[in-house]
Amino acid sequence: MMTDWDRRKRSAVLVREISPNFTKALAKFFGSGPTDIEASIKTHDNYIGVLEENGLEVIILPGLENHPDCCFVEDAAVIIDGAAVICNLGHPSRRGEAVSVAESLSQHLEIIFMPENANLDGGDVVFYDDYFLIGRSTRTNEDGVKFIENVCHDRGFKTFVFDIPETTLHLSTICSSPAPGILVTAEGHLQPEQFDGLDAEIIWVPNDESYAANTIGFENGCVIISDSYPKTAELMSQHGFNVTCVNMEHIRCADGSLTCLRLFFK
Repeated sequence: MMTDWDRRKRSAVLVREISPNFTKALAKFFGSGPTDIEASIKTHDNYIGVLEENGLEVIILPGLENHPDCCFVEDAAVIIDGAAVICNLGHPSRRGEAVSVAESLSQHLEIIFMPENANLDGGDVVFYDDYFLIGRSTRTNEDGVKFIENVCHDRGFKTFVFDIPETTLHLSTICSSPAPGILVTAEGHLQPEQFDGLDAEIIWVPNDESYAANTIGFENGCVIISDSYPKTAELMSQHGFNVTCVNMEHIRCADGSLTCLRLFFK
């Protein structure tokens, strides 16, 4: 059953160090891949600092040499009301990343493993009020969607499924919920009619700033967005958010965004 639970009331977050082979990370949508490991590590360190400034205890897992994309811990698990669903990641090169994530989270949460036929990247799941929004994408198959829906329903949450267009990687890449009742999404990817039946105020980010639709909001009204997206920063300010901008250039090169780098678990 669903408890009195709000993922914006956060105290701890799991992150993972940049892999020593980060230059081999998958990339297709935002760049041609990372080229500067030291700059990527500095970017990641700055990101962790911003999380700490927002009052979070940050648990840091070591980077994995055999998994260049391992810093994107969002994809390895979905946190649902006291449980962690450990994902079968959709790209073959990423299988194995979730093992140490499961080991770490097992100290705090119930662990639920997906069946072998179900593929899902955590980046295709967005928590919104009493819903979990789920993306059916190139990384998340129908069995993955059905499995995560069943876990959500068993725990008292509703679900809402989107078909993710080929223009983007994950649902969270172009959709986030920085506060109750509000979704941020990018023009030119999801269409307005896809939100029919979902009660939400939608902030539409201009298509040329699509990357900035991935945001992290906090209970106190603060929101983190990626730097160098002035139209989005202004939109968020107009909606009453206290905006912090973080330089994500070297993470974007690997198709990663703000939410990709963290798992809030309590």
